[in-house]
Order: sequence, then C-alpha cells, then structure tokens
Amino acid sequence: MSEGRYLINQDLNRPFPQAARGEGLYLYDRQGKRYIDGCSGALVANCGHGVAEIPRAMTAQAESLAYVYRFHFSSPLAEELAGRYCHLTDRPMARAYFTNSGSEAVEAAVKLARARHLAAGESDRYKIISRWQSYHGITMGALSWSGFTARRADYQPYLNDFVHLPPAYCYRCWFGRRPDTCGLECALALETAILTEGPSTVSAFLAEPVVGSALGAAHPPAGYFQVIRDICDRHGVLFIAEEVMTGAGRTGGTFFASDHFPGRPNLITFGKGAGAGYYPLSGVLIDPETADALVSGRGGFSAGQSYSGHPVGMAAGLAVLDYMDKHDLTARAASMGQYLGQRLKTLLDHPSVGDVRGLGLMWGLEFVRDKTTRETFDPARQFHLRLYRAALENGVIFLPSGGCDRGRAGDLALFGPPLIITREQIDDMVEGFGQALSRVESEFGVQAGRPAPHVHRSFPSSGLGTPHGLETSKRRLNC
Repeated sequence: MSEGRYLINQDLNRPFPQAARGEGLYLYDRQGKRYIDGCSGALVANCGHGVAEIPRAMTAQAESLAYVYRFHFSSPLAEELAGRYCHLTDRPMARAYFTNSGSEAVEAAVKLARARHLAAGESDRYKIISRWQSYHGITMGALSWSGFTARRADYQPYLNDFVHLPPAYCYRCWFGRRPDTCGLECALALETAILTEGPSTVSAFLAEPVVGSALGAAHPPAGYFQVIRDICDRHGVLFIAEEVMTGAGRTGGTFFASDHFPGRPNLITFGKGAGAGYYPLSGVLIDPETADALVSGRGGFSAGQSYSGHPVGMAAGLAVLDYMDKHDLTARAASMGQYLGQRLKTLLDHPSVGDVRGLGLMWGLEFVRDKTTRETFDPARQFHLRLYRAALENGVIFLPSGGCDRGRAGDLALFGPPLIITREQIDDMVEGFGQALSRVESEFGVQAGRPAPHVHRSFPSSGLGTPHGLETSKRRLNC
C-alpha cells in the first residue's frame, strides 16, 4: 500500500494499493493480488493491459523521431492517423486535430466552433449549451460546460456561466414522462434555450451520446439526436458530439457512439481509448462543411499545444487502431456487450438495483432505497463508495459515482471493461460484484420487498443540495 507521503491521490486520508503490472483484463498489486479491471481504468484501457505491439511501435518511433512542434513540422504518422480517423465515421469527416487529454479535446472543439463562426463573420456566436448531469473534463472551460454538480461545486467561483439543459435521463425524467409518453421535451428544450439566449449568440450544443460517470451509461430515446440536429440546423448552431469516453469502439459495432443515433454531429471529440492507456492521446474531428469554412476564412487554427500531434503519440494511436482491426474489437464490444448487459440485468433481483442500462461494453447500474418510489439512499452514507470498497476486496474494479438525482443524491456503478473481455471473465466479474452488493445491502438494511430504513437528512440550500429545476436559462449554483 502507498504511504501517501508525497503523491496527491483522490483520497489523502487512506492508503492506495500500488499497481505492479497488468495483463489482459487483470491488474496486480505489489502483493500479487489480482483485480478484474471492470472499467478499463476510466474506460481507457480498451485493448487491455500488456499489449506488446503498442509500446514496440512507440519505442521504434521514439528512436527515429521523438518530437516535433506542430508550428514547424507535421509528420507522416500524424497525417496517416488523421486520415484514418476521418474515415472511422459513417459519414467521413474532413480534418482531425490532435491533443492530449479529453478535457483539452473538448476545449479545442469549442475553439474550433468559434473559429468556424469567426470565419463566417459571425463574431457574436460564442455561447455553448450543454446539459446537466454531463461531464466534459476537469479544466475550467470543460468544467464550465459540464453538468456534474459534485465536480463543479468546489470550483464554481472560477467557472463561466453557460446554459445547461435537462438531461436525456429516462429513469428519472425531469419532465415526469414515461417511455411510452415521451415527447422528447429534453431535446425540444434546446430550441427554447437558443431562442432565449438569442440565436445569433449561440455557437454550439455539446453532448455525450452515452453519458459516463455522471449518469451511469444513460442514453437518449430514439429520435433525440435527430431533433437536436434539426434545431441546430434551423439556428446555425453546431453540434459537438463529446465522445472522449464513448469513442474507440466502446459502445460496440461502430467506432463512434454517435453513429448509433440519427443526427450527425459537426465535430466529434475523442480520447481515452484512442491511446488505450499507452499514450495520452485525444483530439477532434471536423465535418467537411466546418472544415471548408475554416479554410476559406482565416485558413488556420492558432490554438496550438506543445504536444499536439506528438510523433510517439501518433505511433501509439496507429498501433491501437491496428490492434483493434486485427482483433475486430468493435464487433467484439457489441457481442460481449450484449452478454454483459444480460448478466448485469440479473442483478435487478437485488432489492437495491433500480435500473441497469448501457450500450456495447459501457453499462451502468443505479441503486435505490425503494424501487417503487425510486427514492435514493441517504447521500451522507455514500452507498456507491461502500460498494466500491467491497467489490475491491473481491478483486473487482468499477467506477463509482453519486449525485445522479439532480446533483443531490443517487448512487451509480459504471462498468466498461477492456474490449478483449471473454464471457467467462464477464461471469467472474458480475459474480464477484454481486457478492459485494449483497454484503453492502445487508449493511444498509436493504431486504427484498422492503426498502432500507429511512435516515432523515435535510439538504442544505447551497452547493450539492441545490436542485437544478427545469429552467434552461443561465444559472449559478451557490457555493
């Protein structure tokens, strides 16, 4: 275990196990204990751990050319990777821009949208509309557009004030709808926001096709993104599909999750699985119309970074694509994802499991105190973190999260194992997780047919306890 004397970890008050090596689906600590990596770290290690071909390609490139700055040179590998990425969508994109982290990719996409409007002489367009219960990154711009209340709260004084819409969240629909009565009000809210802000001031709408930790793999009903596309087209607004987590084959069958839904994006961000954990690689794809506007306008994009298009990163990205092609990992994510969903849905027999949802190899579980009313557990008891620790004891890792009920309460588990996972490994993972869940349910007093004992807790009138409501106008949380 780490003594935690020098390194800043997520929790400074407890020691962390130290990872010593990784192999396939598994991680091993210094004591030799094996863990099933049920979430690919942070849905990053899509190809699994210990894939020799990828570091070999990186080493060969580093020995030939380790670094060039994009102002001076491009490189053959950067040009090749950009071309391959532009043809990974159902409708080919025109240009690619590479950066390092998902947060940087999101900020680059917003800057590219702004550059496109400036090229068209639309200098008033700068506003970004996004959604509550979303997460787009930890840098200040990306966090401003995020709707993950818990991650925003401490830094609220530094965040810019932008518009957030209600999420596409069928299990807890903010409009009180059921799937059979859905009128896609969550999508139509975009037009209200655009008209309220003034169409000539709005630059882009930013959304994840499948939401990650903030909503535990929730995705919209059929037709949602087509409505979004139509609204954006009417008002000259760009649609940015935020695929840092959902790209790289994660949702199965296609490389990008946005291809599962009608309503094409103008820009697509990617990251995480693009480098598969071997290099911090991310970027943005731009559609032909947006690219043409940039070329005919200023003819460039000046928001460069020192490590953009890093040759070693380009080698890693190409090696990841080669490995995915060789093992047909996007198709595998679809077939194994279907099986993972089936196995996780067996956990609906547990009294605390209110919903199981997902796509491909990205699945979330939402836990409730009472299935009938969907009442959450007392957030002070942190059900999701207790479950995480219990599963870790069983050698199963998942991503825990809270605050899905308007930022106030709610407990989630997100699974996103490496795309190489087998049926047998899925069985082991779900069995180990289920055993941990039974233990935690017992600790919380949850029994089949009866909700957990209620512990009254009044929410404060600021910070995490502030309900967002259904307004689409600009607002600030009180922190």
